[in-house]
Amino acid sequence: MTEYWNTLSILNKTKFVLSVILGIMGVVFATLNWKEQDVHLLFAQTKMPLTLLIIFSMVVGYAFSFIFSYKKFRAKDKEILALKTELEELKEKD
Repeated sequence: MTEYWNTLSILNKTKFVLSVILGIMGVVFATLNWKEQDVHLLFAQTKMPLTLLIIFSMVVGYAFSFIFSYKKFRAKDKEILALKTELEELKEKD
């Protein structure tokens, strides 16, 4: 993770820190709203505290965001490695 952090630009580091701060603010907001709410799922209906609903939505959102961005960066890393290998092979031919 440290290696990944060092590869980020200042803008991306700032975005990350701001998203953590907003996440913390969201959790604080959620804990201030501890009221039960009817939740309609596809095939069921349940009552759950609004706080848990907000926190669950945030966690799922961050998880999807992390998974998709991680896959994108891994694909770019593989492409960069392949291009470096190709460049080295071309240099060796000359």
